[in-house]
Amino acid sequence: MGKQAPVVITTKQAKKQINHFGRSLLIYVLLSVAVKYALIYTERYFPNVLNGVDPDLASLCASIILLLFVTLVPFTISSLFLHLDIRDYLKNPRLRIDRVLALICIGIGLNLLVTSVSTLFYFFFHTQATEYPYLGDFSTNESILKNLVYVAYFVIIKPICDEYIFRGIIQRQLGHYGRYFGVIGSAFLYAIAQANLVDALPAFVVGWYLSLITLRYHSIQPAIIVHIALSLFLWGLNVIPGNYLWLITLFIVLIYIFAGLFVFQKRVDTGMVRYGATDPKLWKILLTSLSIVICIAIFIVNVVLSLQL
Repeated sequence: MGKQAPVVITTKQAKKQINHFGRSLLIYVLLSVAVKYALIYTERYFPNVLNGVDPDLASLCASIILLLFVTLVPFTISSLFLHLDIRDYLKNPRLRIDRVLALICIGIGLNLLVTSVSTLFYFFFHTQATEYPYLGDFSTNESILKNLVYVAYFVIIKPICDEYIFRGIIQRQLGHYGRYFGVIGSAFLYAIAQANLVDALPAFVVGWYLSLITLRYHSIQPAIIVHIALSLFLWGLNVIPGNYLWLITLFIVLIYIFAGLFVFQKRVDTGMVRYGATDPKLWKILLTSLSIVICIAIFIVNVVLSLQL
């Protein structure tokens, strides 16, 4: 039997589909903003509400609960409405260990390179940095607990949930309009889901890379592995003692050497973004869908609020 003919839909139908996951994305963004600002103002004006609970620990626990809720409820409902069987993207592509290592090294190398550029926003735009002063502090039971919860959230739960959301659902749906439009479109939406420009630029590049991996292997498992490895590496940079900075430098040099070798030997085939990636009609549909417009507006407000005027 031949391949099924592509289904032709109208612009109105495409926007309706985008708004199905767009509303879930809006909930994702709004809850992230709520956790960020609610705890700041609660600690400042209503300290008794926390009842002695550490604000950092409360923020991490709230983030975990809300992210799991958004992933398991709104986005799962969206996938059902869009007839996306996420199980198709959970299969194990059975990659060799050297290929997994190659994907990880290239991902870390890309992130380090783009992050070094994005930090210029701190100087030119006076952007406020998100601080986690307890990282690497294991002197008390409370600090140990906060570090453990931080790892659980940023190194394990968030990478898995983000890949399910942005690559498993959003990329796959946008890919119905154009395979490579799905790659760039999901990376763009991943970027505007961040709190400021400093985080958005690395998120776009890393999101683009993870989307290419997902497209190449038709599974989010490799992207999850790379995302977890990248988050673990970044956590390690934050907690390693200052007298071991030489070890960090050595490790980064090795990362770039291995990444360069893997790229040179063409052992990683992620493909190139081609047809559909810059189709003006597709971008017009995406960027004029109501839920996406609101997400962009919230991102702009976040960027403005993050500036130290």
